[in-house]
Amino acid sequence: MSDDLVAFLRARLVEDEQYARSTMWDGSVNSPTWSLTASATVDTGGDEFYAGDRTVANHIERHDPARVLREVEAKRRILQWHTGAHECSGPDDNCMWILDGEACPTTRALALPYADHEDYKEGWKL
Repeated sequence: MSDDLVAFLRARLVEDEQYARSTMWDGSVNSPTWSLTASATVDTGGDEFYAGDRTVANHIERHDPARVLREVEAKRRILQWHTGAHECSGPDDNCMWILDGEACPTTRALALPYADHEDYKEGWKL
């Protein structure tokens, strides 16, 4: 179960990274850091678009590609710490430990944002 969960997480992180990087396509002058230039207008560095609502624009600006890429890197580091190649001595060790065949809570928590994905397994919920 834990190997499936790790593979699932790695695949989702690759997707997240690809989507974030795709906002800066060849020929685009878009920046990874977006800003709110007007009440509902998001500036991507090369383009501006009107989100129609300030709350929506705030959300888009807050979750710009730069933040997504930082989150992907942070999650990859956490996943690496919890899937070390050494033998685990127990729950205080710095790797993925298994209790009764279950993956550690940290790894399962990292998968929770993807619970709506078709490959997410109900058994991974906390």
